[in-house]
Parts: sequence; C-alpha cells; structure tokens
Amino acid sequence: MSLSQDLRLRIVDLVASGVSRRKAAQRFKVSASSAIRFVKQADELGHVEVKKRKKRSSKLDPHRADILTWIAEQPDLTLAQLCTRLIETHGLRVGSSTLDDWLRANQISYKKNGSRQ
Repeated sequence: MSLSQDLRLRIVDLVASGVSRRKAAQRFKVSASSAIRFVKQADELGHVEVKKRKKRSSKLDPHRADILTWIAEQPDLTLAQLCTRLIETHGLRVGSSTLDDWLRANQISYKKNGSRQ
C-alpha cells in the first residue's frame, strides 16, 4: 500500500523546515525508511508521486501468437489441452492456473461451450 501524496509532501516540508527525517517519520507514524526515501525522491526528481510499477513479463508472452492460433483453430480446447500443446511444441511446462491467469491478464476470453458451436 502506498502513502498519499499529501502525507509525502507534509513529510518533505517538515524535513525542509529543519526536522530530522526520523523525527518527521515518528510524527506522521510512518517508517523512517519511508521518510528518507520520500526526501531523497523529492531532492532527485523534484516530486514525491508514487512510482508506476513496471508490467511484469510472463514466460508465456513469447508464445502468444501460437496460443491465439490454437484457440482460433479449435475454440473448444481446455486449459489442460493448451498446457499439453505448450509442452509438446515449445517444451514449456506451465500449470493450467498459470495459463488461466495469463489469459485473463491479456484479456483473452473463450469458453468451451457445446451449445455455442
């Protein structure tokens, strides 16, 4: 959880007025390392905004085209069958929950439903 920008600014302003980083941290009930980090960020970057997180890459990302092709060719594939194809084709062993999480994160949706076919 990140602290609000307002609280970060108040800590930086208090330190700028001459109070130590640790005393400022105690006053606002945050860790000393956070106060030190906020002041350092304000000095180096000129702001105390929350840093944006980098998107994590997945070992499935390089095989995206193959997975999408398999789904397009045979829309009733199960997650287990997709996992088996990944092993056979690329030697990549992943669990069905990992594949499901990856599909959801990439907003790839398909349902195995006999009545739609």
